[in-house]
Amino acid sequence: MCLVSVLAFAGCGGDDAPPTEGQAAAVGDLASVGEVIDPPFAVCGDLEGLMLTWFDAEGAHTAERRTDVPEAARAEVRVDSLSLSPEERDAESVFVADLRTPDAEGRYSVRRVPREAFEARARAAREVASAASPAASGEIVVFGASWCGACRQAEAHLRSRGVAFVERDIESEPGAREDMIRRARAAGITPNGIPVIDIRGRVMQGFDAQAIDRALAETGGAGTTPSSPSPPPATGGVTI
Repeated sequence: MCLVSVLAFAGCGGDDAPPTEGQAAAVGDLASVGEVIDPPFAVCGDLEGLMLTWFDAEGAHTAERRTDVPEAARAEVRVDSLSLSPEERDAESVFVADLRTPDAEGRYSVRRVPREAFEARARAAREVASAASPAASGEIVVFGASWCGACRQAEAHLRSRGVAFVERDIESEPGAREDMIRRARAAGITPNGIPVIDIRGRVMQGFDAQAIDRALAETGGAGTTPSSPSPPPATGGVTI
């Protein structure tokens, strides 16, 4: 399984690893909306005392500290302080922070973005989730990335079984990462690596040829007689 470890954050001088190029590419549409500013309150450390609003495929959620926000949702988190006076508030815009990695002073980047843009981004995440219905369509989906060798192994194994599937790149395809996370969570899996493979509603993480064959056989066939020599059973993947 292809892995990228995530370091724990502690205080304003946290030691989070800088985002990889792939993680940066996965930032949502708000990354280029509005302007980078210094808000009238500190956005630092675990952000205790602030109101945080984050979203995923299930909708919007609130949190009281950074560690309560899932890592996959930290790139676009609305931050607010109840101590702001009415004069300091703008009904048309909100503060959206990237809570993944602080700067040298321990502060997080904050953008002032139109309120409508943030709400539209949250709606889009829900729409992606509702549009995907693997159980109904019976489709097979491999969530991965172009550089992931284990993802290529999984795809080659499916082809050797004569099975049609959909490839979704979580770095380059809008909504793919969110869809992967939603499907994995629904299956009781914490998605921390790729490939994530959805075989007609049966979700697994990493490449395991035998597990793939079992899932194919149990959900509709094609998993016992390869159309060409298949790779030996193996496990692997990359943690994200």
